[in-house]
Amino acid sequence: MIRTLLVASALTLLPLVPALAGTPPSTAPNVQQRTPSTAPTSPVWFRLADGRTIDIQHWQVVHFIRSDCPYCHRFNPVLRDMADRLGLKVFVYSFDGVGDAVFPDVLPTNDAVLEQFFAELPKVTPTDFLVNTQTLVTIPLAQGALTEVALSQRLDESFGLAVRLGVL
Repeated sequence: MIRTLLVASALTLLPLVPALAGTPPSTAPNVQQRTPSTAPTSPVWFRLADGRTIDIQHWQVVHFIRSDCPYCHRFNPVLRDMADRLGLKVFVYSFDGVGDAVFPDVLPTNDAVLEQFFAELPKVTPTDFLVNTQTLVTIPLAQGALTEVALSQRLDESFGLAVRLGVL
């Protein structure tokens, strides 16, 4: 069950997750300089358990890890494989600033990131959120190591919630 739905404003979340705007962290513009991309993009289709097909091209997973977390080591390959199959991007933060074999490129967490993402959740790893890169709507996805079946079910539930709330 999803415990909360966070709707973050672009003014607070965009500087925290520059890759959501498609810009490398070192060159991320400030919010006032950002303009939406007008380049056409191809749909990325996801079939919900109820049979509906939805376009998830503007969603990505924000994934929190620690390099020494055994649950992360177990879950990261599951997440990477699922994300690759679905065409879903994964943006990774690390509590200790270090990646692992599956996700070597990470950004270290900081107080602002932790306040935005973990306002109502315990700071444990792995923790995952679905974030819409256009609206910055953020939906908690999971905490802890999941199997492929459990991750697939959580994605279905989370995207289903986004549809029901009209934020897809």
